[in-house]
Amino acid sequence: MSGRSRRVRPALFGAVVAAAVLVLTYAVFLPAAWLRTEVRGAQPARATFHDGACLLGGCSVTLFVAGERVTAGLPVGTRAKGHVEGDMVDVLHAPGEPERVALAHDTGRGAVAALLAVPGGATLFGLLAGVVHMARNRPPKDPAQAV
Repeated sequence: MSGRSRRVRPALFGAVVAAAVLVLTYAVFLPAAWLRTEVRGAQPARATFHDGACLLGGCSVTLFVAGERVTAGLPVGTRAKGHVEGDMVDVLHAPGEPERVALAHDTGRGAVAALLAVPGGATLFGLLAGVVHMARNRPPKDPAQAV
């Protein structure tokens, strides 16, 4: 029995790590996709772009809403190719919530589909890895092969 428990522990650890990665992936990418769909057709504005790691949600913009200066972070997965510090960009912000903002060109269906494909692909990869692991560790059906 001890040989079997040695095989189960790495599999259990792998399953826990895979589940944690999936939860984290969904926790990051679903809200980013949701924000992009929420601001579609929202209030447009011109903003000053601030450089950073946009793909990881590290860049921001500064815009003026009702005479107030607001600095808002752009969501994870923002495609800011070609923009540098200080560029003027078009953004869309949620009505009454100017800190919920996305680049205007980054709110289309393609951007949302790409964001949703990441957790979907991670789920399929995890399921495939589980099936391969189970198939590889399946005991032989023929008693003669068990020797």
